[in-house]
Amino acid sequence: MNDDRHAKTWLFVPAHRPELVAKALASAADGVMLDLEDAVPDECKAQARAALPAIPPRAHGRTWVRVNARATAWHADDVRAAMQAPSVQGVLCPKVEDVADLIAPGVLAARPGMAQGALVESALGVMRLFGMLERVPDVGMVMFGGAEGADLMTDLGCGWSIDGPELLHARQHTVLSARGFKRVALVDGVYARVDDTEGLARDTRLSRGLGFRARAVVHPSQIAVVNDIYAPTVDETAWATEVVQVFEAAVDHGTAALRLRGRLVDAAMYKAARLTLGKSDQ
Repeated sequence: MNDDRHAKTWLFVPAHRPELVAKALASAADGVMLDLEDAVPDECKAQARAALPAIPPRAHGRTWVRVNARATAWHADDVRAAMQAPSVQGVLCPKVEDVADLIAPGVLAARPGMAQGALVESALGVMRLFGMLERVPDVGMVMFGGAEGADLMTDLGCGWSIDGPELLHARQHTVLSARGFKRVALVDGVYARVDDTEGLARDTRLSRGLGFRARAVVHPSQIAVVNDIYAPTVDETAWATEVVQVFEAAVDHGTAALRLRGRLVDAAMYKAARLTLGKSDQ
């Protein structure tokens, strides 16, 4: 996998815990997010940062680092360490509310191909997201920071429930902002109740329905659930395959609109079917 938009799961792991890092790298997650921020105590920040250069590349999937926020004393050293770690392919900036909270283009230029992402965790960050993506073309990932009890809920002063009406507008606004820029991998936030598999599945189905393409997870047990839900179902794959075949045959015969089993099939439906089958770069 060489495109973060194709990942379905991003497994967070504290970078100062080598035994957990090893398990994460060997897991079925599409991406591993080495955490230098919330999962690492202040006294272990330097240890976590120092561990990055020795972390081996994954046999499959991607490896990113979540650094500490720009306003902290650790941010610059975190970014420098991530840039110097050969296996790291991207840097996720937390608590992003403005372009200044992202990494300057000149810094990223020192590592060709290095990506950066924005983790939005406040009302201001959610509302400003579109403008930030418009101004900073090297942002390749947007992650929604709406975990239960985390920063966004605290900022909004709202509650939490399994069907998510309290954060529904914020999730939708994030999807709308990010999907305006097809370069961006769109990742929903953590489902914090690690032992609640049924709740994770229910919330992830909502996430997929809203337009998210991936999810952050905090335990390997969550990976299979999330991967399964974000993947096309057997019925979806069969329908998309039929649409592609029938539409392409119709175009060869001079038409771009037809009826298939009582449903209109046109260029827009064809494009959606190709996306389902992984044949599109959208």
